[in-house]
Amino acid sequence: MNVMERSSGSGRRRRRWSFGQASFDEGSWSLRINGAVVPLEAKPSELLLELLLRPGEAVLKEELLDAVWPGVTVADASLSVAVSKLRKALGDETGTIIRTIPRIGYMLAAPISVESLEAPLAPRFAFAPGENVPGRSQWELVEVLGATGANDVWRARQRKTGQTRVFKFADAPDRLRSLKREASLFRLLSEAIGEDGPFAQLLEWNFETAPYFLESRDGGRNLLGWAEAQGGLSEIALTRRLAVARAVAHALAQVHDAGVLHKDLKPANILIEDRPGSDGDTDFRIRLADFGDGQVVDAALFDAYAITGLPIEPPGVSSSPAGTALYRAPELAGGALPTARSDIYALGLILYQLVVGDFRRTLAPGWEQDVADPLLRQDIADAAAGDAAQRIASASELADRLDRLEERRAEAAAATEAEARLRALKDEADRRRQRRPWALAVATAAGLGLLATTASTIVALRQRDEARHQEAIARASYGFLADDLIGRVDPAHADGAEETLSHAVRRAVAEIDTRFATSPLVAARLHNSIALAYKQRSEWDASRESFTKAVRAYSAADAEHSDEAVIARLDFAQMEAGSLQPGALERARAMIGKEREALKGRTTPRPQFKLAQAEALLEWTNDIKLAEPAFARALAIAEQFPDAIPELDAIVARRQHAVALTRIGRAAEAVEMLKTVVAELEAMFGPDHPHTLRARHALVSARGDMKDYAGVIAEVEAWLPRFEARLGADHEFTTQFRLARYAALGLTERFREAAADAKHVWASEARREGRGSYRELGARIDIAAVQCRDSDPAIRREGMAHARAAVDGIERTFGADYQLSQIARFYVGECLIAAGDPAGAMAAFANIDPVHLAEWYGDLHWHRTLNLSRAEAALGLGRRDEARTLLAAVTRPELPAISDRYQVRRIERLQKALED
Repeated sequence: MNVMERSSGSGRRRRRWSFGQASFDEGSWSLRINGAVVPLEAKPSELLLELLLRPGEAVLKEELLDAVWPGVTVADASLSVAVSKLRKALGDETGTIIRTIPRIGYMLAAPISVESLEAPLAPRFAFAPGENVPGRSQWELVEVLGATGANDVWRARQRKTGQTRVFKFADAPDRLRSLKREASLFRLLSEAIGEDGPFAQLLEWNFETAPYFLESRDGGRNLLGWAEAQGGLSEIALTRRLAVARAVAHALAQVHDAGVLHKDLKPANILIEDRPGSDGDTDFRIRLADFGDGQVVDAALFDAYAITGLPIEPPGVSSSPAGTALYRAPELAGGALPTARSDIYALGLILYQLVVGDFRRTLAPGWEQDVADPLLRQDIADAAAGDAAQRIASASELADRLDRLEERRAEAAAATEAEARLRALKDEADRRRQRRPWALAVATAAGLGLLATTASTIVALRQRDEARHQEAIARASYGFLADDLIGRVDPAHADGAEETLSHAVRRAVAEIDTRFATSPLVAARLHNSIALAYKQRSEWDASRESFTKAVRAYSAADAEHSDEAVIARLDFAQMEAGSLQPGALERARAMIGKEREALKGRTTPRPQFKLAQAEALLEWTNDIKLAEPAFARALAIAEQFPDAIPELDAIVARRQHAVALTRIGRAAEAVEMLKTVVAELEAMFGPDHPHTLRARHALVSARGDMKDYAGVIAEVEAWLPRFEARLGADHEFTTQFRLARYAALGLTERFREAAADAKHVWASEARREGRGSYRELGARIDIAAVQCRDSDPAIRREGMAHARAAVDGIERTFGADYQLSQIARFYVGECLIAAGDPAGAMAAFANIDPVHLAEWYGDLHWHRTLNLSRAEAALGLGRRDEARTLLAAVTRPELPAISDRYQVRRIERLQKALED
């Protein structure tokens, strides 16, 4: 028997319920009393199953009507009749087993036991090709679909038009329940994504008379049939197989984003429909089918779309193990609850099968040898990791990886080349050190011959000419500084008594190109220096203008390929990446890509150092996991080539790498590095220099990550006046330093003091960056984060206004998928919980990726924050079991202690509420 046959199985799991003298088999839909079969109609059988699923619990009349008569308006009398027939079959004339709860509903009051049975999948229906579809005489059965042996899924054809559709039949409560589940999830997905979403399109259903069925649009063959029709999966080009993998990942991502888990993803449940007339790699449409085992992550989504929800089964009562055995995530075998990562495990296995060209293959030990491409090998390993915590967090992440496969290959090749250049630089340095003794020997032998004398003369002449050239540049630069800048603030030369050096710079910059028209290299260096100064002052537009002029002047001097010009352009790219203005990251990415290409084959250390720094800053706000290695590479270059990299640049590289380490959860290591950096900068510049102050801010922030909140508050209060005096109250470094105190105040429940700091920063960012800028919107989130924890309802309402304004601004400028947008939505949810709107909070928490936000905050366990908020919202919605599960994930003993006092008290409050 091959793997696929084993995976589809020869049997199915069903449950048998026992209570009193009765037993009910949901597979055969049979009720027995003392072992004898008792006839029971369909509706009373469905009613019994609903009550069995919630024993000892009052089930509302409305819930029973929705479950037994979905989508149909019936009178309460229909429910009463079904209850009467059920009681008669059970011999329960007194109503002691099926108890009436006045004005509420009904309860199954007897103790129950449940056993799980394996049964062979004999054909459930005696259908044959050419017969009518039951209840649809205009449709004839054509062929049975699927290989389970149940004979319950058929393709049918309209006799007149030839149109084909797919019918899925059921004849027992468990199968009917599955059909109803699939119908409910289809309606939810249609509302959330649109009717043409990546899922099988249901057209009609019959839940009233047996055989029950779903009728769906024919979405094409499944992947197994698609591969077989082309001579086998291995006969299909790898590029096309990867295109299918990308489409499947995108389809699953859309379904997950709508709040639905598939729970049985496999090639047999993935439909591929050819698009006639196209011959490219995307001439098909992927749809996911068979959501009969599917599940919503939040039942409130049904209420949001006014859809009848799925019946809730109690903990420990599962219809079957989630999914087909081969594609089932390992954690599910241990009883873990299904999550999006469970689906992603199946997606990873399917990706592997598509790559190797065989749907029978499994991830057996040594599977890596079958995948030549290292990037695909890593993608498969990350998606199908045995430990769910190590698995890719979202299908959209895998889809993005596959979309960018060619780009990632180019980046990997560039990284390999960068490493080779780094080795070449090191080898060259080693060779220079080896040659140095010989150079000294030659220098001591001056006068030993005409050759040596001539060589020395040539070198001396060249050095003289270069010295004169550099002296001319220095004189010209000094003259500009003395006459055009300093002279402008002399009352004798200034336009007015109030002209400052900053004003003078702005006026003089316009004259650089005119004054140095015949010395473009001088103009380039002056423009570059001024651009760097503006960059330090966070005056992005002025810096951009000066950098642009510097680049133009280097070209005019025929020096655009010099190391000096390359470094200037990379500084320009760093300015763009750091500005976070709309479109700036895209500009920076293009600039860095161009310089990376130009530097191929060049081994001079300083441009390579600057390139590594620029690549790190480019990823700083996007993916810290990519930024940290780039910072480490820059630091490695600085340490290996101390003669080529200025000491200050090397110190700055250590500071940047330490800050990156803080962001990835290595704060203790960062603190030790930053202590040394601060000491070195104080010795070099003094305590109040901007470089020193910036390093001190990094050190204070790292201490905050180590939970030293009192120390952070004291340090900021001592040093903030010096930041303001030296840099100004609105400077970027000053506002960031103030935010370090804000965070410590918030985490120690001094919310109003924290809000005051956040409002101060908000005003500064609005003045410096403008309304709607990245930093201004981020400051509004900071205000909301603490105001929504305040005890005063008016302050909480103010916080909500800030949170909503931040969401609107971020999504309008940066898009809904941006990391900061997810943070803003999280705090909208927090504010809604505080306002008593748990349903609204749950909707706000949807589509938040805890892995990305953990990287953003530098807290590997940030998912606990989200789970805690969801637990409180679930409790507010009356979903106590869900709240317990979420809270248990927050309080697992192996996790580190929570230091946020507010969150600690929140946990205690929830634990007490769930005990009551």
